[in-house]
Amino acid sequence: MIAKITRGERAGDLAAYLHGPGNAEEHVYAGRSGGAVIGGNVCLEGSRDGTTWASILSDAARRRPEITRPIWHASLRCAPGDRTLSDEEWAEAAALFAEAMGFVDAVEADIAWEQRATQPWVVVRHGADHVHLAVSRVGFDGRIWHARQDYRAAQAACTQLEREYGLTVAPRTSTTESQRTADHQLSAGEWRRGQRTGAAPERVQLAERVRAAVDAAAGAGREGFEAALQRAGVGYRANVAATGRISGYSFALPGHVDLAGEAVWFRASQLDRALSWSKVAPVLEAPQQAPAVQVPKRALESKARHERRLEQAQGEAIVQQAAARLQALPGVVAARVGADDAWWAQRRRAGQQTAAGIVERDRLQRQVDFMRHLHREAVEHQRRQGNPSNAEKTAEAAIRAVTGVARAVEASLDAKAARARTSRTVSDPSRGAGRGDGLER
Repeated sequence: MIAKITRGERAGDLAAYLHGPGNAEEHVYAGRSGGAVIGGNVCLEGSRDGTTWASILSDAARRRPEITRPIWHASLRCAPGDRTLSDEEWAEAAALFAEAMGFVDAVEADIAWEQRATQPWVVVRHGADHVHLAVSRVGFDGRIWHARQDYRAAQAACTQLEREYGLTVAPRTSTTESQRTADHQLSAGEWRRGQRTGAAPERVQLAERVRAAVDAAAGAGREGFEAALQRAGVGYRANVAATGRISGYSFALPGHVDLAGEAVWFRASQLDRALSWSKVAPVLEAPQQAPAVQVPKRALESKARHERRLEQAQGEAIVQQAAARLQALPGVVAARVGADDAWWAQRRRAGQQTAAGIVERDRLQRQVDFMRHLHREAVEHQRRQGNPSNAEKTAEAAIRAVTGVARAVEASLDAKAARARTSRTVSDPSRGAGRGDGLER
């Protein structure tokens, strides 16, 4: 789920966009151009006229004229391939989002969503895959919702909604780990393919290989870096400026080609910002620390000669150390890429379990609804006949049984979601000291 946030001055302009046909009637919902209200606290559900709620938001905003951009707007859009949420699900998801953002209070569980709001707000469904939230940052009582760090809060809220409704868990840019593993750079197609196959996308694999090559070539300069790239199975080409100065590298994974059969190249910035040349070059040019070597002083050997022999031994040790790192590089790459594959396989299994759970929950809900229908029919039949009947008791027993199963399935889904939140680490023994021994997403 993607959240886009803007702030503006006029609620009327936003209402015209959400409920109007648009330049080419590009937004159509329920067979009509423009959106429909499905939640909030300032307009009737189903309304397709934004005049009322825009007027209320504007009136609230005028209470504090010093607030220059009082209208806060967020659009929430599902990822391609996600299931279509119902109006009820979108309304609830928007209310949960509002609570996470802080302009809706959740003081007591038995208070209706629309009564918890401290600000005037409305939810407009604008299509099958997205909704819009419009909020006055100035409350009915003049209190200000400052919306500090709203982008970060929105990212966290979207992640929670994805898990709650069984949607695609999109990569976020807010964590160091996601930046390191190139997940935040993935396109929607790459993300879906990774979930479908259970294997790390080529971009992630390439980032791991290049990162391992940088580690192996630390202190070895450009030549050592290019030798490590070859050893790691990475195609490379230097990006040379007109002045002759290297501005960076582009990388390719052998076998990863486009529809025309051409190799797919990625700039370092498309893999990981930590792989930019300005950050990699100092690592490659840093002086290497030689391992401790013992060179006993010979009898009658001068101090200068002994120091020369010690320096030579240290140089040989550095060369051997670099050769050992280069020799071990394929194993390091295999371990890191394997850990990525394991994480994507885990993500695929979790997605399958979530989808299966949603299907089972919907099936049980239909059974419960059917049993309730039978119950109503039995009660009506008993009323018409005026005779005692076991039909009502039988129907009530059936409802209790099916409802019990539905609750058990719901509890199982909640337990799985809790486990997924607390155990999102795949062991990766190849990680060096100081960087952690786990691969987290």
